Amino acid sequence: MEPIPYYYEVVNRHAVVVKPRQPLLDWINALYPDLPEDGTESAVYMVKSQLSRADAEKWLKRHFSKIFDNELIGRHTDEDDWPQKRTYKVFKQWFDIELHEQVVDIEDGLIEKY
Repeated sequence: MEPIPYYYEVVNRHAVVVKPRQPLLDWINALYPDLPEDGTESAVYMVKSQLSRADAEKWLKRHFSKIFDNELIGRHTDEDDWPQKRTYKVFKQWFDIELHEQVVDIEDGLIEKY
C-alpha cells in the first residue's frame, strides 16, 4: 500500500493568534465611536516551530510587549492615548491568545515579508 501523499506544505512555524477582548474594544471604541470595532478581527504571529505548549507561556511573557504595541499601533498611532499600564497581566486582560502548532501553506509561490 502506497502512503497517502501530502498536498500542502507544513511551514516551520507555529501560529500565535491574538484576539481582542472587551477592554481593548472599549478603549478603541471610545476613541472612534463612529467606527466601532466588534472584535472579529484577530492577528496571527508566526513563531519558531520548536515552541512547545509548555514553553508558550514563557515565550509570551518575553514577547508580549512587542505584540501589545503592535496591536495598539495597528488601531491608533498616537501613543499618548495608549493605556499607560501595559503589563503582562493587562495584556492577558485585553487579548485572548491561542497557540496553533501546525501552519500549512496551501498556496503556490513564496511567502513574502514586508
